[in-house]
Amino acid sequence: MASSRAELRTLQRSAAKQAQARAGGAKSAAVRYLFIGRSGADAAPPPLARLLRGSGGRGGAARLTLYLSMLWLARNEDRPVFQYPALAWAQLLGYEDPEGPGARRVQESLRWLDEEAFVRLQRKRGVSSLVHLLSDAGTGRAYIAPGPAVKRADRGQRDDHLYVQVPAGLWTNGWITALSGAAIAMYLILLNEQRGEEKTVWISPSMGRDRYDLSDETRRRGLNELVERGLVSVAKRPLHQGLFEDHYRSRNVYDLKPQLLNALEPTKTGSRSA
Repeated sequence: MASSRAELRTLQRSAAKQAQARAGGAKSAAVRYLFIGRSGADAAPPPLARLLRGSGGRGGAARLTLYLSMLWLARNEDRPVFQYPALAWAQLLGYEDPEGPGARRVQESLRWLDEEAFVRLQRKRGVSSLVHLLSDAGTGRAYIAPGPAVKRADRGQRDDHLYVQVPAGLWTNGWITALSGAAIAMYLILLNEQRGEEKTVWISPSMGRDRYDLSDETRRRGLNELVERGLVSVAKRPLHQGLFEDHYRSRNVYDLKPQLLNALEPTKTGSRSA
């Protein structure tokens, strides 16, 4: 049965509140650098790009938001296992008709994540499957929480566990339902470029392709959406030029303030149809 936008919004916020309590009040999700960008020039596409693009790009936003939600609930846990009905995930992600098409959309995403070794499903007759979270580095190994792992890792392995923090407001303020997959991807990329420093960031087309394996269209669309939503500001920065250049050249630089996810709510909170 279809619900109104107001009802879906209430369901989503209630689910987010319960999820945060389950996660011990986690104020952010920890996402490894290795999830977002390539580890080197010759490395395989990063998990972020794989999630967005799989199966010709269909369902990319659903896979990405579901997996990020698991990372949020798994904050500081090693080898987490979830056993929640698809309905619960569908409500957290703000899907229309969470008991019907919304739940089926979650199940489709789970099957893809299982096939691509982002999770391991352990099916149980008559009850919800157990979902074993696997590494966000895309290795197919068991998930190890990056925060504690950084502290106990040897110097040579520390870089494998460095991470950005995605504010819980992505879920608790309903942004998870309002932003497209492209916008969420670019938000993660801006966090990755800032790496905890308050600084403006430039994402060139070649950087978007080479470091993050995303198309120019995805990069432009995601950045524009973040600016329009007020989560990111943009300014023109002049490029260094010779004394006798005929044309003034500049580039866009972006200023991301992560705390805005917790401070602002979407002005138009829609719902994700299934």
